[in-house]
Amino acid sequence: MNEFAERIERDFPVRRKEKEKVDFRTWLVYTLKELGYSPKLESGTSALSAGGNVTNVVVGDIEKAKIVLAAHYDTGVREVLPPLICPTRPATYMLYEALIPLLALAVSFLISFGVTFALNMPNMTLPLFLLLLAVTLFYPKYGKSETNNKNANTSGVIALLEVAKALTPRYRGEVCFLFLDGGTQGSKGAKRLIHAHPELKKKSVVVLDCVGEGDELLILPGKASRWNDKLLDTILEQFSNSERKTCFLKTDGLVHYPSDNRAFMGGTVICACKKVKGFGRCILPRKTEEIDEENLSLLCDGLCKLVMYYNPQNT
Repeated sequence: MNEFAERIERDFPVRRKEKEKVDFRTWLVYTLKELGYSPKLESGTSALSAGGNVTNVVVGDIEKAKIVLAAHYDTGVREVLPPLICPTRPATYMLYEALIPLLALAVSFLISFGVTFALNMPNMTLPLFLLLLAVTLFYPKYGKSETNNKNANTSGVIALLEVAKALTPRYRGEVCFLFLDGGTQGSKGAKRLIHAHPELKKKSVVVLDCVGEGDELLILPGKASRWNDKLLDTILEQFSNSERKTCFLKTDGLVHYPSDNRAFMGGTVICACKKVKGFGRCILPRKTEEIDEENLSLLCDGLCKLVMYYNPQNT
């Protein structure tokens, strides 16, 4: 097993509560220093657009870096329905996500109706229904933590650490690594950094999310990145396939990936997918049992070459 994966899965499998995050960041900062970097913590609550307390780990100079590599390190609540992402079929993903509020409505109604019917108190059906519905709104904040985070997003953090380890000192000054907080809470950490560092709006930011399992490494440029010929050409030239794995750069059609890439103007996301009949390219994070080291190897090799050979259009 990958050394970083083994340590994180053993000691920091859940990174949702503040103490869990602090413990993980302490190890992360120590590890990055051992690799020869000078990480720094950036936190704050001043921007309403960011919302809440977030603490990001920044490695490198955002302003001077020619490319930024990012992944969120926090983990979320255990979802009622198994999490599902269909990057190339947004309608399917949206319909699946819509099942959650519909399920909350149905369960709240059935419980309220059943209780008031048994007690012969029909006038209390609506108040009890509204009360139960209000309780469900607090689940994302106070619900049970997800414990299987190998693919969401332990895999992204490990991939960044592998790239940081593999890069020679010659190229380390040309990249900035972002280990983001609040990725499971509407990309709060990413939004905080953009507020503090407006130059991020001009940067090409490659976000890694759910890269631990899948036969295809899917590369999805955002709206602005689709017009960045230098970035796309470099990706096509430097990312390679293996006998079992394929790296696929998708620049056409409607795509949707619900991660930190959406916060960055020049965002591009890389994920690992399996093709599932009826769902197209599909990610089922909770089902991942082991992070695929071949995925990590292909990612590390491709991203290191991207850092080495990418020259932004404004240089």
